[in-house]
Amino acid sequence: MKLGTTYAVLRTHARIADLLDKEQMSRLAEAPDIAEFLVRLKETPYGEVQVQIDDKLALSLEKVFIEKFTERIESIVKITPTKMGEFLRAYFDLRFEVVNLKRILRGKFTESPEEEIRDSLIPINPYLIDSYDALIRADSLEEAVVLLEGTPYGELVDKLDVYREQDALWPLELTLNHVYAKRTLSLGKELPPRNQHIVDSLAKFETDIENILVALKRRGRKDVDLGEIFPVTYYVDLKTLQSVIEAESLGHAIDGLEEPYRGVMEPIKTGDIALVRAMVRKGKYDAASKARAGDEYGFNVVLAFLVYSEIEKDNLVGLAWGKVQGLGSEELMKYIVIPWD
Repeated sequence: MKLGTTYAVLRTHARIADLLDKEQMSRLAEAPDIAEFLVRLKETPYGEVQVQIDDKLALSLEKVFIEKFTERIESIVKITPTKMGEFLRAYFDLRFEVVNLKRILRGKFTESPEEEIRDSLIPINPYLIDSYDALIRADSLEEAVVLLEGTPYGELVDKLDVYREQDALWPLELTLNHVYAKRTLSLGKELPPRNQHIVDSLAKFETDIENILVALKRRGRKDVDLGEIFPVTYYVDLKTLQSVIEAESLGHAIDGLEEPYRGVMEPIKTGDIALVRAMVRKGKYDAASKARAGDEYGFNVVLAFLVYSEIEKDNLVGLAWGKVQGLGSEELMKYIVIPWD
């Protein structure tokens, strides 16, 4: 039942306090192994999780944490006004669907077995397409892309020539990023004007980061058609992306960026892509928190809660994978964002 923004905000304020705090997250990170991690997880609101202790344990835990997060999204969408709910569903569910489509295409590109592709997918219902099954069963990546014609992802079909020319996935992945950004921003424009800045900040920041990552991969290439590669740019324009591609070294490419992008990309100098992703999460937290501080009784609080929830989910997924791989707590804590300490 939707009772208006005030009710949704009051409910959300209470739920922010239920997120895992620094002490709880640190205790999980300090678990000596995955078995103890699961024991300590019981002490949190997540309680005892039912998973098979096998070689797919980390993937199983990832799905558990994603399911918990999607439950939070659904519970919030149910009590928010319609326009807000539609935006929130797009901002989060569409992003998950884009991740699933990338994993399907990557699986087709590497000729992975169907079962392996299915196991890799985020456990969500399809959002803008009817089913993932036909895509997974397709005989090739190109056949899977053609099946998307007539859907909101249909522009991928137009990128098949670039895919063939480059023999690489990035033209298709960038197109998926742009579909996500454009649809999210479009729905954001239907929100009250005071809420549109945070929508722009988050969606455009994420798209800019993906554009920069592709530009860094293309560094040193002379045969670059910027308009073809980057059909959508926001705060990082084509001139900046051209400078990244033409930079003499990786260090110069990153140092030439403006903040916050330079700081986010700094870990690439040592090859630490995982830390870049952690920096992106921190950037999203900063943007959501700033918006929340400016509007403690409106939509920004609701969005901030779900951004914090997603960060918590990512923290737990990272810890689960790290513990399965035997990484120590000091190493893992570098990648954990605990914004509410």
